[in-house]
Amino acid sequence: MRKYILSFILLFTSTLAFCQHYTMIKPELYIGTNQGVNLWPNISFVPSVEQNFDVRYKGGFTIRYINLKYFGLQAELNYSQQGWSETSENGEIYSHRFDYLELPVLAHIYFGKKSTKFFINLGPEIRYMVSDVATAPFAGGGIQQTKEIENRFDYGITGGLGVEFRTKKAGAFQLEARYHFGLGNVFNASKKDDFDKSNNQVISVGIVYLFNVLK
Repeated sequence: MRKYILSFILLFTSTLAFCQHYTMIKPELYIGTNQGVNLWPNISFVPSVEQNFDVRYKGGFTIRYINLKYFGLQAELNYSQQGWSETSENGEIYSHRFDYLELPVLAHIYFGKKSTKFFINLGPEIRYMVSDVATAPFAGGGIQQTKEIENRFDYGITGGLGVEFRTKKAGAFQLEARYHFGLGNVFNASKKDDFDKSNNQVISVGIVYLFNVLK
């Protein structure tokens, strides 16, 4: 895990340093909302656990500041439903939903025409599980179905690709797909514990509406 963190820190700081050479532009401060879904939120268990494809809600608030050509910073405060579900051989379904408040801080790299831009968002995020809801375990479902959550704080890396459409009066609209890679474990992961790894992984897609308050 340490090598992932060090590699990401090097990539993120190198990106920031490189972007400092870009041309200064008139500052833009955007605020708005993002709404979307988490596709196939799952827990990467070791030993592995077979999981279902799920769709869960994600949404929140977005703020973005730009004063360099091609580069800005973006932060969000989101409510994100994650977790996992399983199906038994008899068709019984076990579902465990995690409700997180998450805070990503992202490098926003963009390019394209004035009205249509493509962008990359990349950065760290932290999250805290404010609640979790589970259905009744089924027979033979494994220790993960009866085990209490041991780590509600999580952290990780997120990166996304998207397109932005800007209008003169209505603001900016974005479509984006992201991959979230958790570096923490939901359950303890020492040699004496049940799992060697239990980190969050999720793909999200969403739409963002932003308005430039400095316009």
